[in-house]
Amino acid sequence: MQNAEQRRLELQRKKQKLAELKSIRQKDEESRVQNLLRTNENGAAQNGASHRQTLSSEQMEEILREVGISAEPTIREESPAPPRGAHAENHLNPMSASASNPRISSLLSVDLEFSTVQTASTDNKDSAIYSKGTQTDDERISVGEFSLGSQEFDYDDDMIMPVDHGRAHSHDQDSPLPYNEEIAKLLGQAKHVDKALQRQDTEEKKSTHVQTVQPLSEEERNRLTLDPEFLDSFNRSCKVIGRALNEDIDIFINYTKDPYEKAVASDDLLHLAQVYYDETWTAKRLVTGMAFSEHHPDLLAVSYGPCDVPNEPPGVIVVWNTKSKRITAEFIVYCQSEIQSVAFARFHAHLLLAGCESGQICVWDNRLTSRKLPINRSPLTTQAHTQPVSCLAVVGTKNAHNFVSLSRDGRICSWNVDNLTQPVDGKELMTKEGKPASATRMSFPIGEMQTFVVGTDTGEILAASRNGADPAVIKTDVCYKGHSGTLTGIEFHRASGVVDFSHLFISSSHDWTIKLWSTKDANLKFSFESHPDLVLDVAWSPVHPAVFASIDADGNIFVWNLNEDVEGPVARLRAGAEGDTVYMNKLIWSADGKHVFVGDDEGRVHMYDVRESLYVLKSEEWNRFARVLSDMKESNEEAEKYNM
Repeated sequence: MQNAEQRRLELQRKKQKLAELKSIRQKDEESRVQNLLRTNENGAAQNGASHRQTLSSEQMEEILREVGISAEPTIREESPAPPRGAHAENHLNPMSASASNPRISSLLSVDLEFSTVQTASTDNKDSAIYSKGTQTDDERISVGEFSLGSQEFDYDDDMIMPVDHGRAHSHDQDSPLPYNEEIAKLLGQAKHVDKALQRQDTEEKKSTHVQTVQPLSEEERNRLTLDPEFLDSFNRSCKVIGRALNEDIDIFINYTKDPYEKAVASDDLLHLAQVYYDETWTAKRLVTGMAFSEHHPDLLAVSYGPCDVPNEPPGVIVVWNTKSKRITAEFIVYCQSEIQSVAFARFHAHLLLAGCESGQICVWDNRLTSRKLPINRSPLTTQAHTQPVSCLAVVGTKNAHNFVSLSRDGRICSWNVDNLTQPVDGKELMTKEGKPASATRMSFPIGEMQTFVVGTDTGEILAASRNGADPAVIKTDVCYKGHSGTLTGIEFHRASGVVDFSHLFISSSHDWTIKLWSTKDANLKFSFESHPDLVLDVAWSPVHPAVFASIDADGNIFVWNLNEDVEGPVARLRAGAEGDTVYMNKLIWSADGKHVFVGDDEGRVHMYDVRESLYVLKSEEWNRFARVLSDMKESNEEAEKYNM
């Protein structure tokens, strides 16, 4: 009740205020009209006094007599209606005066005078239109604090507000002001006429602006129909329209394109982010090895093979900064022998290691920025390597670790990085038949430093242990047979999680296949056969248990997710421009699994961004991969039963 009483009092105050404003506006308008009329009368009186020339009757008769005009002319008698309104009292009717006095009529008939003309200028801008709600200074009413149900505070139609020449409101238009009505009427008519003329001009322009298509001449039509590009485009368009009308499929599919040029299942799974290239040091060189620093994950060491330019060093290593938006080479070193492999010393932050074509091991120190040649190298001796060093690995822990190297002749050596005069130990890798193994690739399980697997030129994979009774020979324990070509890549499973998959490793070969193995048994787990050319490298994702990537000699980059599909990759990407063949040789993942780096034969390293679904994992990814492996095992057992 109290709130209702307050609102009622507030309404009364508002109405009283509006009534006062109305009264003030009426008074202002009346005074303005009075001033306008008074000004007009004063102006007319002054003009008449200054310009009118008055003559007496005798003077007028004398002037007319001199020129031969009768003083009493014939006057046509007419009785016009007397003037209306308030101005009738201030003016005389000359016709009525002449009826009673001809002389006065003659005088008035030639009486001329100057009249003042009232001019006014108005703005042609359209007035702003506001709603017809109550216009008050109290903002609380505008937000509805004092609203009563559906009541609205509206002005009465005849309400007059104070004049504001800067703006016009809708209630001003509904209640016109009592100023000179004739001027207002003329201005309104002029405004409407102006708008009508503008609309008419616009319609005429629209009607006259008609685009006309010029017909082709006979010669132009013949030339167009013989153009192979036009015919190809026309035939393509006809096929698209035909599919759209008759088939419920992807009408924009093009069967003439290479299917490997587009991604499968996801066209944005990989995105080319950067290409690392140096015209002076890396141009026309084959990328032979890549390795990340564990102390500085931003640094990527890339080794390059020889080039055809004379007087250039045959082996070059460039350390790229992968976090810099600008292509930046942090360090550039070289040696006088071709480099086949590269690695960072895990527990020596500033040392860079390389295996050379000559069989030597070279070491550089990044702190010596001005020194490009190695600070240390192994001697050429039969106790070490005499064949190209194809693989390097630093295994173990900080307090107990080894630097292990593998050469093409199957010799495995362990080194002390601080002393390369001779290896700590050197052993020959032998097959079960007692033959030397021609090794190409090597991989140690995560956290292991004794057991390892080696790929050979014959396609066999040998599993062995560095701990053996014979100090000169390492005999293989298990032989994995499945590949029919040279092993080009081999790597143990790297991701760690709730399920242990460290026993799995994957291999690639020149036989165009990728194969999945386990150290628990020598049977093949699965064979992936989607590549159209030689598979040159393969690498597990460091974070996702079921994801790995592979490259081939035709320039294709495949990304596999075994939790999604085991028959084919989830994405394909072809490097280089359309029609070009890029020879991809090396592949590596970044430590966080967000990027894939691929090296080619032109000295370029391509960095690809990976979609979040491949490195931001859900908890069920590990269990899903375990089920996938179980299904693979069941399929292999069923296949063996049918073969028997």
